[in-house]
Amino acid sequence: MKQIAPYVDLNLDTRYGETFRCELRHPQPGRKYLKIGSHGIIDAAFIFEKDTGHISVGDRCLISGTIISIDGVEIGNDVIIAWDTLVYDHNSHAVNWEERKGDLYEEYENYLKYGDPCANKNWTVVKSAPIKIQDKAWIGTGCKILKGVTIGEGAVVQAGSVVTRNVEPWTVVGGNPARIIRRLKNDKHTGDSAQ
Repeated sequence: MKQIAPYVDLNLDTRYGETFRCELRHPQPGRKYLKIGSHGIIDAAFIFEKDTGHISVGDRCLISGTIISIDGVEIGNDVIIAWDTLVYDHNSHAVNWEERKGDLYEEYENYLKYGDPCANKNWTVVKSAPIKIQDKAWIGTGCKILKGVTIGEGAVVQAGSVVTRNVEPWTVVGGNPARIIRRLKNDKHTGDSAQ
């Protein structure tokens, strides 16, 4: 924790589980990469493969799984992200073979020389886009949330789903790719939602 302390803002009212970790591969002095709100339970891995990534988690969240950022991931208040979920704001590699054909050799060499396969990675050919998970959303176990997606307020993503496009507020989505299964009623006055 001492190594990451200058780069994170962890609320002391939140509980951090056994699998909580923050991996900063290329941290820049004076920059905060991870901000966690109050009264949550955080048992997730936060990985920053590039110095441009950042992740914020709101208040009263239960977060498991793995969140990887080179762009940005914003998680609102009262969000549940179940175990074995992957939130990933970039593609890792170029889609075009000519742009990625040297990746494996470069990553191998970087690993041998620096202990980090991303040490001198060419990120200019890798697509990325920020992810937003809005207040009161629930992401079921084993989901994959991909770059550029916004999950709307109160939305529910069924277990095992792959989210490749925006999810409307107060809907249930599921599948690969995730599609709307039903809409939820939201009572704005009480903050409760029901089927």
